[in-house]
Amino acid sequence: MRDRIFEVDSWREKQRFTREQVRDEIRALKEEKNATELHLESLQLPFMVVSQCLSNRDQRVPPELTRDQLGEELRKEEHTIENSKRVLTDVCHMGWEKIKELTNVICRLEREIQNKDDALVLEYHVKDLNRNSSDISYKLDPTRIPPDSMSEESYVHCIENTVKIAEQLMKESKHLREIMFKSREQARNQMYAQSQQVEMIMRRRIYDIQRARNEMEWQKYKLEGNLQKVDREIETLRAAVADKINPTKLVETRLETRMRRPVLERVQDKPMRGLIEEYERVHMSSSMLEKKLEEALSTYHGLYNHHQRVTKDLEYKNQALETDRRLIEIRKPLHRDDDSDFKRNVGYCHMPAELVTD
Repeated sequence: MRDRIFEVDSWREKQRFTREQVRDEIRALKEEKNATELHLESLQLPFMVVSQCLSNRDQRVPPELTRDQLGEELRKEEHTIENSKRVLTDVCHMGWEKIKELTNVICRLEREIQNKDDALVLEYHVKDLNRNSSDISYKLDPTRIPPDSMSEESYVHCIENTVKIAEQLMKESKHLREIMFKSREQARNQMYAQSQQVEMIMRRRIYDIQRARNEMEWQKYKLEGNLQKVDREIETLRAAVADKINPTKLVETRLETRMRRPVLERVQDKPMRGLIEEYERVHMSSSMLEKKLEEALSTYHGLYNHHQRVTKDLEYKNQALETDRRLIEIRKPLHRDDDSDFKRNVGYCHMPAELVTD
């Protein structure tokens, strides 16, 4: 009896120890699961920021609404966040399933421990009985085998099986905790790397647009100067053409008046030849001035149309620049107050006073 009591008590202590180990593992797994859920919840802000960045860039006008590298990197960042959310959601669900399995094995251990407690109470009672005990009596068929009885080997196998199941579940739980930690760190590293890539492409994009905008502004300035120069030239040519009107009228009037001379006086004399030469000279000069005026007007209209196109393109470029600049303000919640990277991004673009404010 003493050996049996010792054996049952030993198994009970082992199961109690295993139960405490399982409880500790459940506690550790819950902490890891809570940390993973918190990280999963923290991904909502970056996802909203990236979605807002993509929506903001969709507001660009059609000439600037192109598939560029910044858009591709933003979509890649969105995909990275979605993939991280999916992975973390899966491991959280796996953690919930594993906690449920560990809870079930704890219930099984507690039930078996309670059975052993009850069995030990009976064993101690049987051990303490003697021939002088008051509660001894004759029994009907005391050697019968109770129903659902098992052999000693089956009994030991059942206990060992429960312990093995608990140990296997704890091993799986530990591996799952490592997966949770690895998934969180991997998600954090991937998001940081992609965020840095987006910041770099955004700086380059803003710099390129600023450079193109500045070139357009210089081109517009030069066009305006050329327009003023051609306009002054047109005014000068118009004045010159106007100055040729009276000389033309004069020479034509002189020629026409001399044609009214008497027949015998209509001599092609030297004054006649001089007036004809003057007429040809005045008309040639007027024709040249009118041709130059026409060419100047054509040049002016061409410059004016080009100026209008440059002005329109400059408006589109400014709108695109303002749109991409707004991304810096939109992405500001992703940076800490003392984030030197964000300050460096602003410094690279030379626009600390140009940020969009609320």
